[in-house]
Amino acid sequence: MTPWRDEKSFDFLTGREADFTKSVMDELADTPWAKPLVDDINATGGLTGDNKAKLFELRFGHSLHKAGILPSYETPGEGQSTLDYGFTSGGRDFLIEMMRLEETDAVRAATTMEKFQDGAVIVGRHLGTAKDPRQSEEGETLKAVERICQKFENGGKPHKFPPLGAATHVLLVDFRTFLNGGDEYDRVHVGLGGELVASEAHRRYWKGNLITGVFSPKTKLRGAAEARERLHFIGFVNEKTYETGAFGPAIQFIANPHLFKTPEEARAALAGWPLGEPNILNVPTPKAAIDLSKLADEISSLTVIESTDLAKMLQEKWRTPSSNGGCKGS
Repeated sequence: MTPWRDEKSFDFLTGREADFTKSVMDELADTPWAKPLVDDINATGGLTGDNKAKLFELRFGHSLHKAGILPSYETPGEGQSTLDYGFTSGGRDFLIEMMRLEETDAVRAATTMEKFQDGAVIVGRHLGTAKDPRQSEEGETLKAVERICQKFENGGKPHKFPPLGAATHVLLVDFRTFLNGGDEYDRVHVGLGGELVASEAHRRYWKGNLITGVFSPKTKLRGAAEARERLHFIGFVNEKTYETGAFGPAIQFIANPHLFKTPEEARAALAGWPLGEPNILNVPTPKAAIDLSKLADEISSLTVIESTDLAKMLQEKWRTPSSNGGCKGS
């Protein structure tokens, strides 16, 4: 039976997402750590839009599997809670919680439909023009900060992540429904607050006040204090392709400035991250590393003649003898 689809929703399971995730489910069906998750997905309707959060979890676990990592699924968290994944990589322990930002009621209300006699339907979404201020980019930004903070508090007590220890704590957020995936300005705004958004044009205000972020000390929402105290990174995930190796590059991290005194400390906390070099938006990459990377790319693309000319130039500059320059004939 085909599940009913909300015609005013842009958050639906695409064919490409379903096809790839089906292959992942088949591959991991008998893998001990993944079997409970795969069985749960099958028991609750399988590949449906209602299971997108679970499918998101499974794709991340699959990316770890392909990187040679053996994760623990549903590892113990604070109190009676659990965290989605725990694993060790590069000599460092990681605790991972995952969440989806579902479409808000406000954004659905800002969606319009126009039907034509030939059966064609045009669906439009107009944020910022509605009479209700919640149906705006500002309203969506506020709601995203609120939902993330709520992860970290339950009944007036800390929730999910335990007190800081040896492990690096990461919250991975499926950001696809936020303004069609948003951009780097949005990630900085939600993670750190408007005052740290580089462009004034991209800063958002609510009732005349600049909207603050999850890690901002000005944020007084429920769970915000616990997030600042216990979460090292928010990883904003915007998947655009669904294939092996695509999950890691889809993540952009925001480091918690409350927990790191220097960029080096933040980079060290993600050392060993198994899904490629992490992109930490508020931690600049050392310039030397960028230059060396470019140099390596340029050298690898040289032709044989260009390589020979470069070697001769370097020998003359540094007065280095050629490979047979020190040999004498017998």
